[in-house]
Amino acid sequence: MGEETDTNGYYSTTDEKCRVYASLSFAVLLLGIGVPVWWYTTTVPRVALPYSGIDQLSHLETGIRTKIIVAALTRNRAEHLANDIRETFKKSDIYKLNVMHQVISKNLLLSAYTTHNHEKVAATFDLNVGDVLLLESINLKDAVMVGSKRTVFFSTEASSSKIVSVLSKWILRHDALELTRNALAEPTLYSLDEENRRRFPSSPAYDVLLTLVNPDPEELKVDWDLRMVAKGYIEPFLNEFSTISNFSVKSQWLYLLPLDVTPKMIPDSSILGRHYALPEDVLPQLVTPLEKKLASQVSLYPCINLVVYMVPCDSAPLHIYKKTGHRSRTDNNVEAFLSPRWGGVVLTNPPIEACAKSNISLPITVVPEETTIVGTFVAQLRLLLGIPDLEPIYGVTAVPLVDLKPREWEVDALLRIRTVEQLTSAKLTLQSLAQLLKEISNIVITEVVGKRIKNALRSVQESAKSLERGNLLEGFLHSKEAFTMAEAAFSDPSLLALLYFPEDQKYAVYIPLFLPAMIPVLLSFKNIQKYYFSRVSK
Repeated sequence: MGEETDTNGYYSTTDEKCRVYASLSFAVLLLGIGVPVWWYTTTVPRVALPYSGIDQLSHLETGIRTKIIVAALTRNRAEHLANDIRETFKKSDIYKLNVMHQVISKNLLLSAYTTHNHEKVAATFDLNVGDVLLLESINLKDAVMVGSKRTVFFSTEASSSKIVSVLSKWILRHDALELTRNALAEPTLYSLDEENRRRFPSSPAYDVLLTLVNPDPEELKVDWDLRMVAKGYIEPFLNEFSTISNFSVKSQWLYLLPLDVTPKMIPDSSILGRHYALPEDVLPQLVTPLEKKLASQVSLYPCINLVVYMVPCDSAPLHIYKKTGHRSRTDNNVEAFLSPRWGGVVLTNPPIEACAKSNISLPITVVPEETTIVGTFVAQLRLLLGIPDLEPIYGVTAVPLVDLKPREWEVDALLRIRTVEQLTSAKLTLQSLAQLLKEISNIVITEVVGKRIKNALRSVQESAKSLERGNLLEGFLHSKEAFTMAEAAFSDPSLLALLYFPEDQKYAVYIPLFLPAMIPVLLSFKNIQKYYFSRVSK
């Protein structure tokens, strides 16, 4: 059969059909496959996030349920004190107290005269982490005595207001918790107090760097085992806080590092006939030259610096003077100061007698006062970690520290502070990140980031549930996980992968490539339309 031709001699049916089918195939291939594949491969990968759950964090209640046991000698005394405690914390949105009271026998405390005996009686009560026991005693010298465990002993004459004050200011630290939360949530309305400015921020780990600085090794020979001090004293103390964070203790010696300030010489009646004064307001200037040489950035974690500076004889004895003009300490050989969120410095003076004979025999052998220096470092670590000095309350004493160990109720208070801090920070970080990812659509959200955000959200919720059940330790651990995951998600470098490649740039790059191929295909639609409409009309 021959091919059909029109009156002008052109091929009509077969050729036209092939051209139409070719145009259709190109259009289907380009528009049906090419464009979707291009769109899929150039779309920013974004894992679905639980935005609704993050939005609900603003309404998530994180009250800390705490069990308070009031054990008194009479029912009237126990009920009255329990009611006063409930009334004091009734409007608190941080604490949800479960106050229980009971009557104890007078014979239980008849033989309890010493602190040790009182602690043995308190050990008969079942107390968990975060619980508090208020125990009435008949053999106390003071109105209230706070034990080393989780017990507050009060005498029969102690007033309820004094006991409640101790509970609020020392044990539960209600105002400090409230300020910590509010200052993080609304920094423009609330300013951090001295305790919060001094305390190191939350971190899963810290480096503790113990440094001895000898500015003149030719004159001074320091006979001291710094590594033993780190291993024998600092590490055991920090092990008491292993639940809160991980600590890595390191030590080093630095030489030929003089002070960056010139102290003022003051004549006196000593053997040397003078001493040197270092004003309190110039102490921050000492940190700058030390920071340059300490090499404290040994890891990604915050570094707590503990520095022993051996004062050479030409600047000894060196004493720190307060703004009032008085000495900061009465110890002749040791002076110390604290730098918030950095660390502490101890200035150790050599013996005056040795410096008076320094022109006879060099070098001078100096043996630092280990007990004083270690005690100073422990006191500084307590402040830097978040255990403040106790606010004086008349008639109230605290059991002295044993073997440099913190009191259990102090660790519990620190757990509450860190829990509130980490929970508040995690919630704010998740909300800020969610808002950022909503507003900027070309930020990549990888599976890793999405998993971290989901884990952080789940940990925040689990922490709130644990605190509601009264499980402080479990609540803290979940808040620590939430804080770590939220910070890791927020600082993930993949979030910046396409931040500077917006949609308009993507179209500007790809349209010149696709447009030349698209124009013939789009124009061929006219021939396809003409072909099919002409067949329909026939």
